[in-house]
Amino acid sequence: MSPITAPAHRPSKLQFITGNANKLAEVRAILADTGVELSSKALDLPELQGGIEEISRDKCRRAAEAVSCA
Repeated sequence: MSPITAPAHRPSKLQFITGNANKLAEVRAILADTGVELSSKALDLPELQGGIEEISRDKCRRAAEAVSCA
């Protein structure tokens, strides 16, 4: 298994899409020492049924469209 390397460019701002306050607090704690500015937005997105990768791609696409990042 190859080691995980950091990306060449780290974003300075992230929009975390969740309505779950506990998830948001956990991500804030993880990013606390990184200098990344974290904002959040709760979205009501449809629940696609399928595999985890398919669901993740669909939710990310829909979230990006909803916050005009696509």
